[in-house]
Amino acid sequence: MSRHSFRLLILLYCLTLWCLASQALPSDSELSRDSVLTRSVSQCQPFQSSFAPGDVSGNSGAPFLALSPSGSYSTVGHELQLYLERPQGKVSTEDGVNDKLGEGATVNSTFTFLYGRVTFTIAAPVVPGAVTAAILIADQGDEVDVELLGGDSSHWQTNVYAPNPKDKAPLWGVFGEIEDYPADGGVQHSHDYTVDWNAERIVWSVDGQQVRTITKAETQKDGALHFPSHPTRLSLGIWDASSPVGTADWAKGPIDWSTAPERITAAFTKVVLECPY
Repeated sequence: MSRHSFRLLILLYCLTLWCLASQALPSDSELSRDSVLTRSVSQCQPFQSSFAPGDVSGNSGAPFLALSPSGSYSTVGHELQLYLERPQGKVSTEDGVNDKLGEGATVNSTFTFLYGRVTFTIAAPVVPGAVTAAILIADQGDEVDVELLGGDSSHWQTNVYAPNPKDKAPLWGVFGEIEDYPADGGVQHSHDYTVDWNAERIVWSVDGQQVRTITKAETQKDGALHFPSHPTRLSLGIWDASSPVGTADWAKGPIDWSTAPERITAAFTKVVLECPY
């Protein structure tokens, strides 16, 4: 699955979830997956989850919901582990891409919010071609991204994407940036990544230190604004960026499954949503 297809898949699942949100799903046998709480799409309510064993819900009672049916995850010792599983069968690499992609897990919130400050605590795998993502994503396609590339462990990436009807083509990476860590560290270590989003600017921080600010005016391209302005969900995921060639090159892939673990793990220990606006 390409990076673009991954984003589209999240969007399609979000649309499906919106349609289901007014119903209580019947089973109570799976990791809080079927407890759905809806909110006003314009409302921001504080949320925090430290992922107690067997539970992905937060202190507000609004759970995360796994949206990749075959994606696997678990909670172990107050840690949400999302897994990227090796593809079945022989994986062949040719011209810089793999012919098969691993199945990665995605977990989205069942609620939306418009503007707020979100902190994700994440430790990502150092496997070239594997991407760990913490994203604010809207049903309309808006995104505010934190992306951790296993093939570039000494940096992390930030990005904004908000489609405009005037666009002639998707502007996937136009507002992206590669960030340094203020102190020694890397994606494999647990860090606090913060996205502070209001109507006029977005600020990214790591471990309490601001590293990037983008204003609404700075998202203008070809006479159109590309600033996220729709209610978003919290989306956590790990995915295989081993194809197509442009995506694999960006992710420093493809994944070499002859040396990579059969199950690649991304660990989230906390998600906190504050509502200062």
